[in-house]
Amino acid sequence: MRSHGKSWPIVICALLACIIVLFGCSLPGATGSSSSTPGEGAGATATGGSSGSARATATPTPPPHALAWFQQDSHQVGQIWASVNGGAAHQVTHMPASTAECRYDAYWSSPVFSPDMSKIVAAWGSDACTDGPENGPVYIINASTGAATVVPSSDIRLSLRDAGWINNSTIWWSDGRHLHQYVVGGSASVLGTLTSTSYSDDAVLRGNTLFFTVASGSGYLLKRFNMTSHTVLAGSVNMGTTHPCECSRNDALSPGFDVSPDGSHIVYQRTAPVSGTGGDAEGVASSQFFYANADGSGASRIASVATAASMVKMQISPNGHLVAVARAEPAPSVFTASVTSAGLSGDPNMHFYTPDAGSYPVWKFDNSTFWAGTGHPDMEHFDLGVGAGSVGATGGANPWYTIGS
Repeated sequence: MRSHGKSWPIVICALLACIIVLFGCSLPGATGSSSSTPGEGAGATATGGSSGSARATATPTPPPHALAWFQQDSHQVGQIWASVNGGAAHQVTHMPASTAECRYDAYWSSPVFSPDMSKIVAAWGSDACTDGPENGPVYIINASTGAATVVPSSDIRLSLRDAGWINNSTIWWSDGRHLHQYVVGGSASVLGTLTSTSYSDDAVLRGNTLFFTVASGSGYLLKRFNMTSHTVLAGSVNMGTTHPCECSRNDALSPGFDVSPDGSHIVYQRTAPVSGTGGDAEGVASSQFFYANADGSGASRIASVATAASMVKMQISPNGHLVAVARAEPAPSVFTASVTSAGLSGDPNMHFYTPDAGSYPVWKFDNSTFWAGTGHPDMEHFDLGVGAGSVGATGGANPWYTIGS
């Protein structure tokens, strides 16, 4: 390279460009990555890969979003908390304490914001004086005032996804046999029958299709319900079998599953039963995990190195590339995996996390972070690929993350 003949104006311009690059982050109008949301840090890159690119990129405008959960107040009453668009966490509800001997005021199901972030749907209750599952009536909550209105004749399990939004003014909820619709401030109706011979559990709405699990003898199936024709679609996905003990099932679940945001693919757990009379209320010996088309075709195994002697909870990331899994007991019970690789030992997309967690693992909009309730009780915050989590909200439980529109 030649050392003579340089133009001084060019050198000066180059120096000025370097100074701007070095100090641009402190110039007026520069953006930062700080957030007051519990546990919401910079995390990993959106794809989970290296963030060491030498080329600067513009930060895209985030969509409307909200992280919500519940925690008990000083009277052991469950109250919903939320952080909206990365803002400071605040208490949304101020529900009164029950005076009944069997109190149904301790817990909430996962609080789901409406697409326009104006309302929340969640169920409030407990498992008071029973050895059955946590359950309670569904409420519509004003996200600004915290005012809560009960949905007539509703009751769902708090540990499952059994209620959600059809649009900004209409919710759906399942009682285990029938699918219901309720227009906020208006009327309720039955949309159709999910199962007449058994009991449905977990359910997720994507577009015009409700995906739901149903018990079938000693096993489970994943089925679909068309929201327009109000009928169960033909076909089902085998989610395995179990051999539970002859005891109270308490809050036992069904095998885990989730549906990609665009509704085109599913991830699901397939269980193998314990042998003999041993085991617990769930009766699971081991599990395998699969990724498939929405109708179950083209299934391929993922997260092969992971095992689970329990019913798991899972969620696909917003970009559709990853899945987070919790409650995959024994420890470590939390992991993430790619939906397009086998997940064998040494797979760079397989990551395990501590501490253990048991609620739905819910993703941040940029695919960098997810949260899950540990039951310790704390809501834990996990950065993608970072093995040790951190407390996202002390005493927090049943988190949900809504990406609005």
